[in-house]
Amino acid sequence: MNSRMAAILIAGAVALSLQLRAQQGSGPGGRMNPQRASDAIKTVLDLTDRQYNELSDLRDAHNQKLQDLGAQIRDLDKQRRDAMAAGSNAAAIGALALQIQSLQQQMQDENKAYHDNALKVLDSAQKEKVKAIEDALKLAPSAGPLMQFGLLDTSQAGIGRGGFMGNAPGVMMRGGGGSSPAAVPADR
Repeated sequence: MNSRMAAILIAGAVALSLQLRAQQGSGPGGRMNPQRASDAIKTVLDLTDRQYNELSDLRDAHNQKLQDLGAQIRDLDKQRRDAMAAGSNAAAIGALALQIQSLQQQMQDENKAYHDNALKVLDSAQKEKVKAIEDALKLAPSAGPLMQFGLLDTSQAGIGRGGFMGNAPGVMMRGGGGSSPAAVPADR
């Protein structure tokens, strides 16, 4: 992937993220309002109502499975801690640890199955968009240092004063104006 395409993908992912956050807002704890989240996913991927409902059903079933597995893990972990505190034999403690490990593997398998099934709901153009965003997210950590030195043109991405990483710790600021170097034109 050439560097121009990488920069475009990064800027697009960052802009999309910031735009969605700004438009949808977040509720307590940084969580997005459920209605706004559903509107966002519909908009980002241009989902039909059928696709959205199918994805919602998949997500709900997935979350329930993860909650059930998590509850089992917590119960077994409590049993393991109690057995250790009581000085039980190592074989019993080891058996509990193996059960926990098995449930953790089931969680990983469930996550993979959910991901695969969710992608099956999408058409090829939607899958390409998901892939492009995934690729951009992999590159996103590289954007911060480039933005610090004004190497990314963020004017078209809607990122500027106080935008992406503009107020993050460790980000270099110019002057006292509170803007990041990314907000300063590159021709300066």
